[in-house]
Amino acid sequence: MAPPNAPPKRARLEERQATDAHLLGRIAHGEIDALGLLYDRHRAGVRRFVARPTSDAEDVDDLVHATFLEAAKSAGRYDGRPSCRSWLIGIAVHLLRRRRQSFGRFVAVLASFRHSLVVASDPRAALQARRDVGRALAKLSEVKRITLLMAEVEGMTCEEIAVATEVPIGTVWTRLHAARRELRRAMSDGDEP
Repeated sequence: MAPPNAPPKRARLEERQATDAHLLGRIAHGEIDALGLLYDRHRAGVRRFVARPTSDAEDVDDLVHATFLEAAKSAGRYDGRPSCRSWLIGIAVHLLRRRRQSFGRFVAVLASFRHSLVVASDPRAALQARRDVGRALAKLSEVKRITLLMAEVEGMTCEEIAVATEVPIGTVWTRLHAARRELRRAMSDGDEP
């Protein structure tokens, strides 16, 4: 039995089916319950993204919450796309940049860096491959590393990355191409950091 002041079942169903754009419009008009719905919908994905470059640091949840608070502040400027996933990740990227801690802790992302890991019967070979990718990633500039992670790990398109990072799509393509080339070169050289 539902609590006495809970919205009717139909209203709850309509809220769950509302587009992100509709929820952000409601947030822009001060409806804080819409922020809760948006948070429930996207928290896991934003947290997963933030956890990777921070090696699941202690402040991951703080960064996730800050992402949604920034989204609430900016809700009136949302461009109306039905899904705000890439927009939220873009906010998280800006917060990560502000955080300005070492990106040398990208080792945690290596487990999900699916295209570069070697599948081996010997776990030591797989561990070494992860270390090699970690060293190669550490050699990339911050913007190239973030662009590569957004594309390869998050599966975002260049268009989504351009919107999220607020740079022209040509810049995204250039960064992504350069990051892949530099990563391949670093992996083939096998240089130590």
